[in-house]
Amino acid sequence: MRLDCFVDKVIIITGASSGIGLASARLFGSLGAKVVMAARSYEKLLELAPGVSSDPKKVLCVKTDVSVESDCKELIERTVAEFGRIDILVNNAGISMRAMFKDLDLSVIHSLMDVNFWGTVNCTKYALPWLLESKGQLVGVISIAG
Repeated sequence: MRLDCFVDKVIIITGASSGIGLASARLFGSLGAKVVMAARSYEKLLELAPGVSSDPKKVLCVKTDVSVESDCKELIERTVAEFGRIDILVNNAGISMRAMFKDLDLSVIHSLMDVNFWGTVNCTKYALPWLLESKGQLVGVISIAG
């Protein structure tokens, strides 16, 4: 794959404030992409953005809790308003938990599904028309540290 193929591509990355999401944002930024960093901690995104691209016009930070459908819709709308399209959506945001199922409070499972499943569904639903238009790509990352 040619690495220059990412120049000026618009790439949204959820969970971009740490781990795989941050590493992905930095990599795509270094390859010339326009990177949209999404995570719950807006201040942290702003702090990390200069390490993603030396051109501040190529990084957009959007406070996003993927478990909140309206946040996902806002993420997509802000991306399109800023850059006019979406080429790649990386659904990376995720949470984990460890417990014996018999001891588990079901609210924990609901939270886990809200982020890991519904967050991916919500972001994809709102991005899909733009991805189809650009013949873009959808990436799902299931790798939770813990």
